[in-house]
Amino acid sequence: MRSKVTGEMVESDKACENCKEKFENDKLPKCDCCGRLKTRYTCDYKEEENEKELPLLPHQNGGMSLFYKQQINGLQEKERQLEEEVDTHLEALEVTEDWHKRQKQELLDRIKQLEEENKQLKELTPQELLKEINDLKFQLTQLQQQNGQLVAQIEVKQTKK
Repeated sequence: MRSKVTGEMVESDKACENCKEKFENDKLPKCDCCGRLKTRYTCDYKEEENEKELPLLPHQNGGMSLFYKQQINGLQEKERQLEEEVDTHLEALEVTEDWHKRQKQELLDRIKQLEEENKQLKELTPQELLKEINDLKFQLTQLQQQNGQLVAQIEVKQTKK
């Protein structure tokens, strides 16, 4: 359904005086051929309302350049955040690598120590092995006694409270 052109305004467009004035003073974009509004920029006028503010036109609010500037700023902020995340992850990776190197070295040292002990034990005669076992049993009994004494001390301290 097309509207008839009366003067320069489209007949079906109802607009407040402010909008009509802007249209007549060429503050709203018009078609070069027919003189009608290129797009509907007039307010939705209602008879009970006196004036309504028009939405900003592209050339009034910065248009596409403002849009692209906002997009660029948003992307630059996201890039900054991602760079911070990457830096954080790289630092964490370095700490983890250092920890793994230390753990690996400790394990290698322990393996070397156990290999030495194994070599020494293989060189022992059966009598020397029995003596070694007896010595270890004696050390174990002493440690068990010390443990029992410590447990008893702890129990006594707890009952005094």
